[in-house]
Amino acid sequence: MVELGGNVDNPLPLTRKNLALLNSLNGNSSSIKNSAYFENDTMKPISTTASGFEQQAYENGILDPTASKPPHDVGTVQHHLTKRRSSTQPSERTHEQYCQRVFRSFNEAEASHLIQSKIMIDYEDSSMHYGRSTSRAITQIPQQDFNMGLSNPLPDILEGLITETLPSSMHGHSLHSLPGNSRPPSRSLDSNGRPSSSSLALCHFATELKRKDGNLRQAVSQAAYDGATLVYARDQALAQATAGTSAAVDKVAGETAVLTCVTDGKVAEVFAHHFQNGVYHQNLVASESLLSYPNRGRELIRNAQDYARRKAYEMAALLGANLKEEEEEE
Repeated sequence: MVELGGNVDNPLPLTRKNLALLNSLNGNSSSIKNSAYFENDTMKPISTTASGFEQQAYENGILDPTASKPPHDVGTVQHHLTKRRSSTQPSERTHEQYCQRVFRSFNEAEASHLIQSKIMIDYEDSSMHYGRSTSRAITQIPQQDFNMGLSNPLPDILEGLITETLPSSMHGHSLHSLPGNSRPPSRSLDSNGRPSSSSLALCHFATELKRKDGNLRQAVSQAAYDGATLVYARDQALAQATAGTSAAVDKVAGETAVLTCVTDGKVAEVFAHHFQNGVYHQNLVASESLLSYPNRGRELIRNAQDYARRKAYEMAALLGANLKEEEEEE
């Protein structure tokens, strides 16, 4: 409750109007943002699918690609993402079947299953430490300027190190709440019936999916929020790895911190995210078709997965974890 005029017996409810009045009485009438967050008196967090989401994210310092500055290492990142892979492409017949299924997919769940099963690398088949979660909210990030007034990020696909396989000193970097007494790692089933990691940490890659005729602009905005969240988490881990000093974080400011992918099954777009000068930047660094043959979009997504996976293991090593990184799948 908010108290006005010293009347403690009848405090007024915490609403936008009352906050504005309180600030005007204190000479701070400009301190309340003209934000979609304050459009209703309940101050309910704005969903990533709501009409006011993009505006609130922008006011929180999450820039879209048109307003963002490119990372300093954009050329290096693009080189990694666009390189040709040595593995054999799927047969033309298999590719034709994929294209047919793309145009038959009627919802995001079908699109997600198709992308995961036919396009992406599934590290969980061979990795003890690295896993994936699908359509699971990131709940362990504290309230900060960038997520003020927004609901928890809900990436369609998130990849990172499985928290329960990490030393307990690193469990504070989990993006999901930890289940009790879960060693060895417990696995639940996701919406597609696949094994799902119980919690992930040190994530450097997220994907937002839409069906074939879905709203890719909305997906890009959602990916901007995913990316800002992962950048914040990365910077917190980096600060811990360097004894709590900000020097290491400042040193890499302007460099690519994490990657996100946006796809509708027809095209794949990969974005680089970084934090600089008080705002979060999102830049399109590579885009390829998933319908052409050879399937360069498939290569792009897999290169992005590998790049992010290496970064996750590097961060774990900085934090003192001695993890054996399995061979990358081609």
